[in-house]
Amino acid sequence: MSQFRKELLEEIDQVTRDTFDLASRRAAKHKEGSRRRAYEKGIREVRQVAGNDAARELAAWICERIRTERQLPSARQVRKQGARICRDRGHEVSTGSWLGA
Repeated sequence: MSQFRKELLEEIDQVTRDTFDLASRRAAKHKEGSRRRAYEKGIREVRQVAGNDAARELAAWICERIRTERQLPSARQVRKQGARICRDRGHEVSTGSWLGA
């Protein structure tokens, strides 16, 4: 994993710890592992398509969703938002890619 992705994922992890109390974190822990993998994949894919700034935007969106909605965004939501960010920046997203699925 690149240092760039690691830093963005650490930021998401910190927001998760800050947002959820211990009991909620334990309950969310079952979902967190697979969702974190989706966040990592989303950041990687967006970075490949649209660059570092777009990947940062996706990470910021994930953090904001955790803070405001107090729940972890699903892999589907991350894919849709990642694709939207790429398209908003003028990049095409293939329906065959992870973001376009």
